[in-house]
Amino acid sequence: MRFAAALSTKREWHQAVEDLFEQIHPVLGPAKNDLALFFVHPQFIGDIEEIVATVRGRSGARCFVGCTGAGIIGCDREIEDTPALALMVGQLPGAEITPLRMTQEEVEESTGPGYWHFQLEVSAEDKPQLILLADPFSIHSIQLVREIGDAYPGCPVVGGLASGGRQPGDSRLFLDDQIFSDGAIGVALTGAVELVPLVSQGCKPIGEPLVITRADKNIIYEIGGQSPIKVLHSLLPTLPEPDQQLARTALFIGRVINEYQEEYGRGDFLIRNLVGQDPGTGALAVGDLMRTGQTVQFQVRDGATADADLRALLLRHQQNQPVKGSLLFSCLGRGEGMYGSPHHDVRTLQELLGPVPTAGFFCNGEIGPVGNRPYVHGFTSVIALFVEPRPQRGE
Repeated sequence: MRFAAALSTKREWHQAVEDLFEQIHPVLGPAKNDLALFFVHPQFIGDIEEIVATVRGRSGARCFVGCTGAGIIGCDREIEDTPALALMVGQLPGAEITPLRMTQEEVEESTGPGYWHFQLEVSAEDKPQLILLADPFSIHSIQLVREIGDAYPGCPVVGGLASGGRQPGDSRLFLDDQIFSDGAIGVALTGAVELVPLVSQGCKPIGEPLVITRADKNIIYEIGGQSPIKVLHSLLPTLPEPDQQLARTALFIGRVINEYQEEYGRGDFLIRNLVGQDPGTGALAVGDLMRTGQTVQFQVRDGATADADLRALLLRHQQNQPVKGSLLFSCLGRGEGMYGSPHHDVRTLQELLGPVPTAGFFCNGEIGPVGNRPYVHGFTSVIALFVEPRPQRGE
C-alpha cells in the first residue's frame, strides 16, 4: 500500500494541476492507481469539469472522489486564506473500492439497514470502511450518518460536509466521471485495507458528570434535580480563573456514549453545542436530542485544550501499525482562528506520526465515530489513517 499527496496554491488551474503531478509522479510514477481523493477551493468552480476530468485522467485512479472546500489541506499545510488544490493518490493492492452515491430522497425512503445494503451494494458482513462527503444544503447529513451507522455497525465512517458555499447548488461533489451539486458521495473500502479513525473534539471537562433528570427533545430542564443554569452558577466559582473565562465564552456539553462505564475520560463524551437558555426556567437548549437518564458533563474548549486532545490521540497511535497515508477533515472554526498560528493540526500529525502523505479540507461539519458509532461533529478534527492491515489468522 502506497500513497502520495500534493498541494498547490497556483492561481491558474492548468499550472496548479501541473504542480500537483510534479509532486505526485516522483513518488508513484504514472502507474495505474486505485484511489484518488481531490479537494478544491470554490474559486475553481467555473472550470471544475475540465479540472476534474484532467486530474482524474492523469491520476490513473480507478476510483476518484472529492469535493469543494473553503480551506484546503495538503502535505504539511492548511491553506485558509487563498485558493488551493489538494490531491492524494493511493495504490491499495488487495482492496475492493465501491463508489457510493446517496440522495435526500433515499434518506427519506429508507426503511432500515437492509435498504442501504441494497442501494449501496455493500454488505454489512464485508465490514466496509466508509469515506463520506456531503453537501450541507441538500441532504440531512445527521440522519444519513445515523442511518449508515445502523446499516454498518462497528464500521469506521469518516468524512466531512463540503464548505465554501452559501446556498443550495454552491457545492460540488466528485465521484469518478460525475460531478454533483447535491446529496452525498463516498467510497466503501473492503479487503486488504485498514482505516483507523481518530476524532479530536478538543474539549476538556469541567465539574463532575451528572445525570439529566428532566429533558424534552433538545431542551434540558434539570440536571441532578436542579436547573442547568443553577448547576453552572454553583460550578463556575470553583473553577480556576482561566476555565471560568472559557466557560463564559466557549462552553459546551458532552453526553456519555456508553452509560455502562463506571468512569469517563477522553473520547467517552459526544460534544454538543449549547444553542440557547431560558433565564426564567434555567433550562438549556442543546444542538442535539437529549433524554432523561443520560449522563452529561460541561466542557470547555480553546486552542490549548484542542492541542492537548489532538496530541493525546496521535501519541496513543504511535506504537500501532505503520501509517501509509491520512485524510484530515477539520472544522472551519479551527485553524489559525483557534490556535493563533497556521497549519496546526496537519503539522502536529506530521510531527507525531512522521512524514505522512495527507490531504483534506476545512468542513461545514465533520463525520467520525465516537464510541463506535459515527456522528456529525462541529469544531472537530477527524483524521483517517490508512495503516498496514493486520495479518489475518492463518496468514
